[in-house]
Amino acid sequence: MPAPAGDPQAKEHELAAEQGHVDRSYARLEHMRDEAQALLRQGYRQAQVGTRAALVERDVMVYRAELWARSLDAADDGLVFGRLDQLDGETRHIGRIGIRDEDSEVLVVDWRAPAAEAFYRATPDDPRGVVRRRVLHCRGRSVVDIEDDLLDPDAAGDMVIIGDGAFLAALSRTRDGSMHDIVATIQREQDEAIRAPIDGSVLVRGGPGTGKTAVALHRVAYLLFQYRRRFGSRGVLVVGPNPRFTAYIERVLPSLGEGGAVLRSLGDLVDGVDAAYHDDAAAARLKGAAMMSGLLRRAVADVPAGAPTEFAVSHRGTRIVLDHKALRRIRREVLAKNRGGPNTARLQVARQLLTELWGRLLSRGAGRGEKDAFHEDVAARDEFAAFLRAWWPLQRPVDVLAGLADPERLRRFERDLTPEQVTVLAGSWARTARTGEVSFHDVALMDELTGLLGPLPRKRTPAHGSPDEDNPYVVDGRDIFSGETVGRDVPDEITEVTTYADRMSGGRGARRARDEDEDEPVEYAHIVVDEAQDLTPMQWRMLGRRGRHATWTIVEDPAQSAWEDPSASAEAMAGALRERRRYEFELTTNYRNPVEVADVAARVLVRAVPGARPSRAVRSGGEPPTVHATAGERAGPVVRKLVRELLDAVEGTIGVVTPVGATEDLAADLAGLEARVQLMDALDAKGLEFDVAVIVDPRGIVEQSPNGMRTLYVALTRATRLLAVVTGDPDWTAELLGVEPS
Repeated sequence: MPAPAGDPQAKEHELAAEQGHVDRSYARLEHMRDEAQALLRQGYRQAQVGTRAALVERDVMVYRAELWARSLDAADDGLVFGRLDQLDGETRHIGRIGIRDEDSEVLVVDWRAPAAEAFYRATPDDPRGVVRRRVLHCRGRSVVDIEDDLLDPDAAGDMVIIGDGAFLAALSRTRDGSMHDIVATIQREQDEAIRAPIDGSVLVRGGPGTGKTAVALHRVAYLLFQYRRRFGSRGVLVVGPNPRFTAYIERVLPSLGEGGAVLRSLGDLVDGVDAAYHDDAAAARLKGAAMMSGLLRRAVADVPAGAPTEFAVSHRGTRIVLDHKALRRIRREVLAKNRGGPNTARLQVARQLLTELWGRLLSRGAGRGEKDAFHEDVAARDEFAAFLRAWWPLQRPVDVLAGLADPERLRRFERDLTPEQVTVLAGSWARTARTGEVSFHDVALMDELTGLLGPLPRKRTPAHGSPDEDNPYVVDGRDIFSGETVGRDVPDEITEVTTYADRMSGGRGARRARDEDEDEPVEYAHIVVDEAQDLTPMQWRMLGRRGRHATWTIVEDPAQSAWEDPSASAEAMAGALRERRRYEFELTTNYRNPVEVADVAARVLVRAVPGARPSRAVRSGGEPPTVHATAGERAGPVVRKLVRELLDAVEGTIGVVTPVGATEDLAADLAGLEARVQLMDALDAKGLEFDVAVIVDPRGIVEQSPNGMRTLYVALTRATRLLAVVTGDPDWTAELLGVEPS
């Protein structure tokens, strides 16, 4: 029979034994660090050989050494966290990375290795050859506690069993504002999703607190460990709903021994673009709809606002005019032939205009031998360059959005828009025209426009002081219209003297076409999408361009969806995933919320999504939710008083969640409080968790959008310990939450 769990001497003996093993593991970790630093120094010395091959070898060696050093540094916190005692007498310690002693005996098994699977998957019904599973709780490098699960009592003999079970003990720990990994406490249903086959995409569904995000991040670490050649070469992208969320999870992958993934939010996924604000519900509904791709395509193809409607030029006494019909025809013909977008068609446009002008001059009696002289004459004129700049401007995505602030243009590009919808969109993009700021939903439109417009011409670095150093029409150091020489950044020995005709006809001296992939979005081998239920069709299109050949891990909870047309979003998701095989998993256990908080959220869920089934909470926090009435006064003083009381009562984080746009009203009231108090609106709270969640004005959250009840449901599920509600409508809130105002 197992030794009694309550024997203090037995526990002390077990703690000392585990501490000895942890000490040996850390000693080897330090030795491995020394080896990594030696490899790094050797890599830098390699450059002294002086050959190009040596430089390449140095870069490879240094890169690998730095990756190794970073993974060793990340493993320092909680290096060893588990142990398996096998039926065959073998003992395996499980940790963040694999470690061997000087005799190549395994000290620590990497949690991602097949040998560690039983740590997560073994159960009393299916022990997988495991007699005892132990979780080590460490503070720094010290083992402070251990928790055991006895999986095969018949084989235990006199084995000492400590504690009541590892997993629930881990759930009550204080949050510190960043998400820690749960490698020591992954349960079987989660581990099955983490280690799912790699030949398809994984879809993980589950309610708040079921560990969806942790599963997705651990799957990334698992894939990079097991299949680094496949996934490490092209990279992994992890996409969250907002920057606060990505900051929250950024510690997880390094702590799992992996630092090779790119973490982005939907607001900063496009290089050089950062979302500044959230759209209101009406604008978000329109900007996210699939019809927006057609609207943008028509906007890019249209004549820019304010462009001239004709072009006239005189040559040797003959005046030639291209009217608006001719110009529209030329625009259609150029766009039909060009595949790179309007920004890549500048030379083609210039040639087409000159060809059209010459044809008209020829019909007026000009001699055929005058063609080159005519082209040289017209192309060198300032009015030709000025017309081209105005009629075919180089455009950035933000320029197109700013141009859509004109209601008349919007009506022309999308006839199905109602007058009210035109007003909403034009008003939203008026802010972009005025300030240059874009919203979270605009980012996907900017990405769409980047592909439609094509890349802007790269400007060569001119000689210092050149009068035309900002001129974008420079080819091989010469202005294609004026013929003037501009500073060049290529060696003289490889610069050719070319004629205008050479350049305009695309001859040897013509500017070489840019690499088509140079401005395309980076494509990844694997993409993780968290809070996928909120993605719009346009956002799925943005992600799809980055994962044409990727596998995916999709994490969602349909009950939390803030997007009003789930069928359109599902169709767009299918397009992004390109019909790859899917492995679907459902997580049913709520590990985050105590039952007192989960019961409140469940009552709201019934209102938000009738018929939805809440996940099952498995622990009790013992602290009932509280409601605090503002009684007609500003919420700020009530919130400040409540938060100050909570700071004295709890050690962890306190999240204050408001309706969108209301955080500024509370910022002054909460100024000067501890950093563990975090103020945010309800949309930015998605995916986060706090020891205490203070929900301010739940009615305001509900009334901000048609899916406001779902947004409130999400806010209520952020608390890991205590929930408090501040409201000026206590009767409504008390009825909804089933509690009495305090």
